[in-house]
Amino acid sequence: MSETLVHAEQMVTTRKQRRWIRRHDPRLVGFLMVVPSGILVVGLLFYPLLHSLVISLYDLNVRAPWIGPQFVGLANYIRALTSPDVRAAAGRSLYMAALGIGLGIPISLGFALILNRPFPLRGLVRGILIIPWIIPGTVQGLLWARIYDPHYGALNGLLYQLGIIRDYVPWLLEPKRALLLVALANTWATVPMMTLLYLAGLQSIPEEIYEAAQVDGAGSWARFRHITFPLLMPITLINLILKTIDALTLFDLVYVLTGGGPANATQVIGYYLYDAAFQRLEYGYASALAWLIALTTLGLTGLYSRLTQIGELRS
Repeated sequence: MSETLVHAEQMVTTRKQRRWIRRHDPRLVGFLMVVPSGILVVGLLFYPLLHSLVISLYDLNVRAPWIGPQFVGLANYIRALTSPDVRAAAGRSLYMAALGIGLGIPISLGFALILNRPFPLRGLVRGILIIPWIIPGTVQGLLWARIYDPHYGALNGLLYQLGIIRDYVPWLLEPKRALLLVALANTWATVPMMTLLYLAGLQSIPEEIYEAAQVDGAGSWARFRHITFPLLMPITLINLILKTIDALTLFDLVYVLTGGGPANATQVIGYYLYDAAFQRLEYGYASALAWLIALTTLGLTGLYSRLTQIGELRS
């Protein structure tokens, strides 16, 4: 009996809601439905952004709380722009981005071309391919730490068994080599994502275009050069943007694998930001640096997009 009454009350409530929706402007109804999610977006995204912008204009004096927050204006931004440590860290991040783009895009495009062709167990191979991408950054760091380990690492063991080295090498103790190896580990993690994007782009190209080109006598290289590659330029732009953002925000892999060493050789801009905020407790300076990184990322994204548009117009 009670269940019947509850069901009847629900039906009455539903009818009232439908009548209310029919009586009012659909735009008002849509706005009211969006309000709850809008409040969440404002609370979880825009408020922290605004708060960090305000903090970037202050020196919070966390290490000297008796002084209290002091308004410093653009001093934190000027300090970040003129700091040689920031320039060095940004250079390392750009090095990782350049290496990841220079190696990652050809490799991922090659993988996508292979995976786009039918062969046995293709679905299984595609599933295996995405494993490096879905592994968390901290786990990636632990994995590559075992591979690069100077005493029992897999890399030393392999090269020793092949006779390439006579003694085990401490791979991460030499600054330039350590930065290169971290960049290679990061590229390994991002190649699957770029491959999947290229694969999706390849599958969206109509097969009739290739058939028409083949009828006209175009070979495999001509079809790739004049059809495949131009039509994949938007995907290439997306990969450029995502890889640049990944390099500028890289932290967890460096934190676990090298801790920014040796001698700050792998201290990329993301790790430097962490060090400023949570090691030196310079929250205002770190907030200013975070905003500069975000603006740089937006600027590079616009530059990539503009260069792509110029290339399309010329072609």
